[in-house]
Order: sequence, then structure tokens, then C-alpha cells
Amino acid sequence: MTDRLATGPRGAAPGLSHARTRVISGATIGTSAVMFGLLALFSYFNGLSYDGQLNGTTDTIVYVFGIALVPLAAVVAFIGVTRFPPGERVRTQWLLISGAVATFALGDIAWMILELGMGIDPYPSIADVFYVSVYAFFLAAAVVAIGSYRHLVDIKMPVIVAAIVALAATAVVYIALLQPYILPAGTDELSAVGKMVSTIYPLGDVLLMLGPAVALALVIGRLGRGRLAWPWWIVVVGAIVFAVTDSWYSYADWSGAGTTAVLDAGWIGANMLLATAVFVARDVSRY
Repeated sequence: MTDRLATGPRGAAPGLSHARTRVISGATIGTSAVMFGLLALFSYFNGLSYDGQLNGTTDTIVYVFGIALVPLAAVVAFIGVTRFPPGERVRTQWLLISGAVATFALGDIAWMILELGMGIDPYPSIADVFYVSVYAFFLAAAVVAIGSYRHLVDIKMPVIVAAIVALAATAVVYIALLQPYILPAGTDELSAVGKMVSTIYPLGDVLLMLGPAVALALVIGRLGRGRLAWPWWIVVVGAIVFAVTDSWYSYADWSGAGTTAVLDAGWIGANMLLATAVFVARDVSRY
């Protein structure tokens, strides 16, 4: 592992371009392009939906299409995991990343069934059990990944810095969201379970998603430009996009600012980044 990390694309500029083309497979590039192409298509029509330019039937089709994109990302992630040989020691952490995508997909499916199929308000509901599980899977993956590099770099300082960042972000969440909106909400506005879930989401975003992502970024930043760090940079970006999107949604919803099509794209794009990272991880592990 040390040799692989040390032999990243440090050569001349022409060699860098050639190395990247050779390492990242056509299947990875093509799969990612298809996913994000579908996301762009959904975002276009979803924007029309938010602007009220679609009729009821078309609006429902766009809604279902958007819901289907995260399950697609979950399938892609698990296919990526199967590309690792059985017993490959890094397989576990990518299986956990895939689990994070899968649980979010299950949450979306449950939400759609309750809202569209049964006409029930899906908040709070079984969908939230799946959504909250995303934090557990991502945290576990980050811990396993960071722990696997403990013999190569000092992980104490990155973890301390990440904890400070997470606590600072928690203070912002408390001041901007929890204290003025969620905690004072009465039972006529939010049930006890609803208040608990509404509190878990923003705290999970900063403590269990953003914090581990920062720690992961600082650790892999110390590894240099080795290929094995590439997929984890994608994971870090995906986690930050997820945390920012989810936190902003909570604020927009509670403050009355209103949600937008960008937020819908944020969740989907974050999960697609995680799925892409699994494929990239398999590609770079071959070298």
C-alpha cells in the first residue's frame, strides 16, 4: 500500500494525463457519465416542476424519475463492490459506503410509497429510519478508512481538527435552526417523534457526516497524491454536498425560505458521487 500511495502522478504533465486515462477504466467513466446525465435531465424537468410549468401527470412522472435515481446509484455502488475480489481488505469500507447509498435509496422508496401510493404524510415515518441509517454507514466507513491509514500517517491531529470543525458547525446549527425553530415547536406543529427526528438530521449532518468527512480529507491529504486517495476525495466531496444539502433543506423548510430543485439534485448528486467513488476505488486498487 505504501508503494502505491507513493507512486502517484508526480511525474511530468504529459505523464499525468496518460496515467489518469490508464488507471480509471472506461466502465467507470461511462457509468458516471450516464448517472450524472440522468441527474441533469431530472434537474431540468424538476426545475420546470418547481416553476409550475408541468401538469399533474407529468409532474408525477418527474417525481418518480427522481426517486429512481438514488436506487440506481445504489445498484451501481454494489456492482462496484462485487468488482473487488472476495477477501480484499478494502472491500469492507466500500461495502459500507454502498450501504449508505442503499439506505438512502430505501428511504426514498418508502417516502414515495407513503406519499404517492398511500396518500399519507411521510414525516415522520419508516422512511426516516432508513435516512438516519445513512449516518451510521458513512461514519463506520470513515472510521474504518481512517483507521486503515493509522500506520502511514498520524491521524490524531486530523481527528481533533475535524472534531473542532464539527462542534463549530453544531453551534451554527443550534443558533440558526434548532434554537429559533425546532426546539420551541409545540405539539400542534410537531410531535415528540417529529421533533426528535428533526433534531437528529441537522446534528447528524454536522457531527456524523461533515466531521468524519473533514477528518478523512485531512488524513488522505497527508498521503500525498497517491492513486489510492483518489476515491476518498470523491467520497469527501459527496459527503460535504450531502451535509450541506440536508442542512440547508432543514433551514429552508423551517425558516420558510422554501426548497428548490437544487436541493433535490444535491441529495441525488451526493449519492452518485459515493457510487462513483466505489468504481474508482476498484480501478486504482488494481495498480
